[in-house]
Amino acid sequence: MKQLRGRADFETARLQAFLRDAGLVLRRGAKPLLSFDDVRRAARLEGQSYGGLKDIPIADIRGSVGRPNDFDAAFLPVRPHMPQRWAQLDAAMRRGEAVPPIEVYHLGGVYFVKDGHHRVSVARQLGWKTIKARVIDVRTRAPLSGEIDAATLLQAREYVDFLERTELDRTRPSAVIEVSRLGRYDRIFEHILGHRYFLGLQQGREVGLAEAAASWYDNVYQPIVSLIREYEILKHFPGRTEADLYLWITARWLELSRSDLPAGPAEAIADILFETEGIPGPSPQTLALLRKWLGPPRRAIELPLRMARRVRPLRRGPTRPA
Repeated sequence: MKQLRGRADFETARLQAFLRDAGLVLRRGAKPLLSFDDVRRAARLEGQSYGGLKDIPIADIRGSVGRPNDFDAAFLPVRPHMPQRWAQLDAAMRRGEAVPPIEVYHLGGVYFVKDGHHRVSVARQLGWKTIKARVIDVRTRAPLSGEIDAATLLQAREYVDFLERTELDRTRPSAVIEVSRLGRYDRIFEHILGHRYFLGLQQGREVGLAEAAASWYDNVYQPIVSLIREYEILKHFPGRTEADLYLWITARWLELSRSDLPAGPAEAIADILFETEGIPGPSPQTLALLRKWLGPPRRAIELPLRMARRVRPLRRGPTRPA
């Protein structure tokens, strides 16, 4: 009888998987079970260590090692060939029998099942909140955290390529450069190449790429990021990162320079913030006051924004970062 109950539970779970996937497809929101192999290739495995035997949240188990197509993202079974094993576990776990701990990889707040897919599937159906697991903590070259999806993995792959070219994670271990959109690591790499060229001219020698990247990080990127933090610029642009704003500030810096206007990181930041407030731009007199006020950073940026409201607009309309 209990075996029949287990088989019925399995068929119910498969039906739920079908209905769930059908609904997600119709809403264009289907999410497959994450593949550990895809994550490992994208973020580049660096090492692993045993994290111990512990109870882990079942809701955080969202991936599989080797079997991402046998279960959906909710660990409902989608293959018809596994009812016997699933039904046996269902019956045993309903009786309260002890089951062996599962084995998982832990990466970026997400667990990937190495052994114990059926146990996780049945436990979710029975409403368990946690399950006992032997945890292996995994380190990757590109750090992952939060929601992991296809876009995240593409971005991780771009970051790995960037790090392999620049070696910034080796020469500057504390450096973490995050962007919000694909393609921006290539733009940052172009900045490093430009810095390398001028550094070579300055020093009269061939400068290695890793050395140039470290110099760019210390002498170009970090000073601008310090301004971003000092003036709390990120709060004006939700969803953006410091590296996003670095690219925007340097682009505006170049634009101001080409327009024969006062140019520099502080002026670019001021110009961007004027636009954020919907004001086309400060007058030359106000810019002179801003340059004096902006360096070195001492306080939040609200003061020049209040000043801007008393200045006659001279230039372009408001824009937003890409």
